[in-house]
Amino acid sequence: MFTAVFRETLKRTWRNRKNRLVLVLTLLGIFAYLLLYLPSKEHPTTIDREALALELSAEYGMKESRLEEGNIAVNSFTGMNTYSLAKKTYESYYAFQSGIDNGNIRLLIDLATHSALTPPLAEAPSERFDRDIHLGNYNAGVVNTELQAIAAQEDATLHMYNQKTAAQQLHLFLKTNGPLILLLVTIFVASEILVDDRKHRTLKAGQPFGWWRYILYQSVSLFIILITAFTALLSIYYLVAGILYGFGTFDLGVSSYGYQEGYRGEQVNFSTRSVSIFVAMSAVFILLLVYLFVRLNAWLSLVFRHDVVVMIIGFLLVGFNRIYNGGGEATIFGISSQYFPHNYFEFGQVLSGERNFLAMTNGFSFLTGTLVLTASILILEVLLLLTAKWMDRQKFEREVG
Repeated sequence: MFTAVFRETLKRTWRNRKNRLVLVLTLLGIFAYLLLYLPSKEHPTTIDREALALELSAEYGMKESRLEEGNIAVNSFTGMNTYSLAKKTYESYYAFQSGIDNGNIRLLIDLATHSALTPPLAEAPSERFDRDIHLGNYNAGVVNTELQAIAAQEDATLHMYNQKTAAQQLHLFLKTNGPLILLLVTIFVASEILVDDRKHRTLKAGQPFGWWRYILYQSVSLFIILITAFTALLSIYYLVAGILYGFGTFDLGVSSYGYQEGYRGEQVNFSTRSVSIFVAMSAVFILLLVYLFVRLNAWLSLVFRHDVVVMIIGFLLVGFNRIYNGGGEATIFGISSQYFPHNYFEFGQVLSGERNFLAMTNGFSFLTGTLVLTASILILEVLLLLTAKWMDRQKFEREVG
């Protein structure tokens, strides 16, 4: 009977015009991002070449003018003469220029992470970090750690430096807005599956099994459909990015934060884990979260019996942290925030350690997240069982129909 429910769910999901529109828009979004937006996107340490050329010219002019005049003009505060300072600055800027012109990625990385002089950047750090000093220090640690990992690669390329290879793009998607996008699509598709049954009564009329089991079969069917669709879309994303910018390597190290000692922004608190491990952990979170929200939509459908209401509530739950700008709380109502499932919806922040940095704790981890989400699913299963007994098939039909 599961096969019959699966086929019916698949047919209705595919025939839904809104779902097909979401699929088309997602594919268009993938190609628009990779073909139009990503080519102009650069690494946080990307140098503004025009500004660098102006600085080179200015420092060279300063150096030469002092040399010609024979006046080194010692600064009474620093004790350094302006000629030596201009010469040192010019040589540093020239090294950056040479690294860019020769495509020497390792030189650029070495200069970006060890040079005492920061060249003019394409984007000011204050613009990237919204003047948040602590978050700025965290992002600086991430950039430095990942640049060192890139420098350790024998076949480092400019696309790898700019984080454009397929493996890096997959990592960035899962680390940043990817989890929210996947959950929002899940809610959108799942919000009307059960309520929409009022339009398709044929299958239910001949069901030889209980109401709760039917809801379970339908939820599992939709879970399989969504995971298959997400896998296909992410594969397309990976393949297109690989063709355009190179596939990169899943052995590349990416930043992982864990507090050890001293100030939380110290470089000693940053380590690396491979992209492959990050993606594997993300896959576990995706499986748990998609199933959780499919079942949550089923429970909300039984309670509210209206697809729009179910969808709005689902969106509000997913965006809870973004709405009230949370994520940095160590406790909620006196309970450690690591035990609340909403903190794992954006699991990329957990796996990268950003959530630990913001909350100044090491409590957010892959293991804790999987246990919390598994416990949430079990609690939700009990609620569904009890609600299905209260809102039985006949009552649901009368309320919805």
